[in-house]
Amino acid sequence: MNIMKKSIFTRSAGRVGIIGRPLLEPLILFATGLVLSFQVMADDAPFSYSPIPAVDCVVNPNRVVDLASPVPGVLDTLLVERSQQVTAGQVVAQLDAGVERASVDLAQYRAGTQSEISIGKTNLNYDKRRLSRLDALYQKQVVSVEITEEAEREADLSRLNLEQAQELAVIRKLELQRAREQLRQKSIKAPFDGFVLDTFKFKGEYIEDQAILRLAQLDPLVIEAIVPMENFGEIKPGMLAEILPEFDSDEILTGEVTIVDRMGDTASNTFGVRMVLPNPEHRIPAGLKCVAKFLDPSVHRAPEVTAQQDHNQVRQHDAIERSDELHTGVMMASASRDYMIDAIPDVSTDVDTNASDIQSEAAVPSAYVVVTPQVETGQHTLDLISRLREAGIHDLQKVDYGRFEGMIMLGYYTSRSNAEKRQTMLAELGFTADIHEQY
Repeated sequence: MNIMKKSIFTRSAGRVGIIGRPLLEPLILFATGLVLSFQVMADDAPFSYSPIPAVDCVVNPNRVVDLASPVPGVLDTLLVERSQQVTAGQVVAQLDAGVERASVDLAQYRAGTQSEISIGKTNLNYDKRRLSRLDALYQKQVVSVEITEEAEREADLSRLNLEQAQELAVIRKLELQRAREQLRQKSIKAPFDGFVLDTFKFKGEYIEDQAILRLAQLDPLVIEAIVPMENFGEIKPGMLAEILPEFDSDEILTGEVTIVDRMGDTASNTFGVRMVLPNPEHRIPAGLKCVAKFLDPSVHRAPEVTAQQDHNQVRQHDAIERSDELHTGVMMASASRDYMIDAIPDVSTDVDTNASDIQSEAAVPSAYVVVTPQVETGQHTLDLISRLREAGIHDLQKVDYGRFEGMIMLGYYTSRSNAEKRQTMLAELGFTADIHEQY
């Protein structure tokens, strides 16, 4: 690869005497791009694209619901506003519940009443003792059998009255539970983590069967793509696709196919494909147009890493290797996009100018790599990766070759301040990390 770079740069510089300095820099750009194209083809081989052409798609929320009340009432308080983030179980609206709160207080007092049970126990104990005395007198033929049977009946009635009081205590506890549930229905809670898209009602309005507000779940996002029928059967659930939103983003987004329609649309000769795109930090908004490019399904990915993290980390690692090998001040903004040249060296008109002269003038770091110190064995590396993931750090990549072989890459930044912030955050979690400059 170094031989190829040198020959290209030498030929470009050797023509200075013929075409002059004004055309030299474009030729250097062309030569550098040619070298990069060969390097990209080699580095990106494990992530080759499927022959399926890129298709248009739309980024949608995972769920959108119009939240309503299960019971009618007057809206007392609206606790959220548009665009506010909510969590599952959070109270977002409250209906007037004065009557329900009073019912709970009454039911709670009734459920705590124990006097009827105490009375029943007292009566039963007395009737049992009286029956015992009469039985003794009956054995001595002092009292008649009618008096004894009357005592037995009164004892049975006392026992049944006590059981009735105990059953009423259970019923009152159930009534308390019902009163609490009726009060709970006056509180409207978010069914999932998401964002408030819009509110439809305000304090004082009567609510019956109308929605109070609209919620959207943005993690994960759902990608709806339209694919030509000629590619039907080539896309399977579990395949990955690069998602390029319409806004300018250097991050590679990877979605996983979850649904493939089994019926096409006759008018457009297309069928639908749904993909899921993780969005844990809610950085990607919904309601965007996008382009999806399906990846080769034979791609191998490491276990225990999500498709999004795996794809981004390997591409990020490739970027470091390219920067380390070329040393020409070329920085990769994204593995799936064009390369950007940060600085063009000031090449003299001397025909002996070559690639090494150009390299020596690039003294400013183009990137900063955050990595862990090299550990002793592969098992120690796996243990360190496990501890990092337990601490909530999932954007990492084990480097198996090159300058950082045996280390764990934890970030690739164009700003040293961002790299130092990452290093500080890792130190607070108890991990040591070094910052290496890339030229």
